[in-house]
Amino acid sequence: MEPTAPDLQLVSEMMKHVPVPAPYSGCRRTAVTTVVAITMVVLSLGVLLDCGLAPPGALTRIVGGTSASRGEWPWQVSLWLRRREHRCGAVLVAERWLLSAAHCFDVYGDPMQWAAFLGTPFLSSAEGQLERVARIYRHPFYNLYTLDYDVALLELAGPVRRSRLVRPICLPGPARPPEGARCVITGWGSLREGGSMARQLQKAAVRVLSEQTCRRFYPVQISSRMLCAGFPQGGVDSCSGDAGGPLACREPSGQWVLTGVTSWGYGCGRPHFPGVYTRVAAVLGWIGQNIQE
Repeated sequence: MEPTAPDLQLVSEMMKHVPVPAPYSGCRRTAVTTVVAITMVVLSLGVLLDCGLAPPGALTRIVGGTSASRGEWPWQVSLWLRRREHRCGAVLVAERWLLSAAHCFDVYGDPMQWAAFLGTPFLSSAEGQLERVARIYRHPFYNLYTLDYDVALLELAGPVRRSRLVRPICLPGPARPPEGARCVITGWGSLREGGSMARQLQKAAVRVLSEQTCRRFYPVQISSRMLCAGFPQGGVDSCSGDAGGPLACREPSGQWVLTGVTSWGYGCGRPHFPGVYTRVAAVLGWIGQNIQE
């Protein structure tokens, strides 16, 4: 059934970053033949890169968050449009690969229009690395109406310079995170619904909600590629400009894994409307198929 005009308006309101939709122009790849094998390659890549290491004490309580310090979230990336303004977040997952939200590129799909800024929590800082984006691969099943498979891979023109300020996050295993798991969202998005963007990276702790709870809160379909995180009472959430950034959860080993990519939500921090994230474990096969180190 084709979506109606009210359906499209509702989806537009839900996006954490809301450009005008444009036809899909991403790279379509063939189906994965052996998902398990590819997943193991991706996970091994993360181990080799010494991924997911952050300073002790990084977990604290964008809306409802606090400012992050230098080196606290070394995989966080700001995507700049025409090198003039922050538009979306992204996450460093390998030395020349980023994950972000596919809907960030609905209008501006030319990689030449984008640059990746990383290595600093301050958007105005001269200390960060500015890297050119060479290619953008949106998931071939991405649906701009439902925001299913809202994920994109960005290939940088060259490898980043690794340091304590720039480090990739680990990719997750195939299992869903347990209900109630405490994770962290980060980004430079609006500090309140309808408000201005943050100039310093913000961080906030949220709880992973069950799929059943997520489906109860939202009037649109929650697919198996999505998960919800936040609090039923609201108050802590990602917001406009945070799209593409990480929902990161810490493993018992102390390493951080990329559980979700910030995708959409109804408003920011509203009661009974938690943030919705693309579940990274659901697209591991596609990531492994595309990443070539």
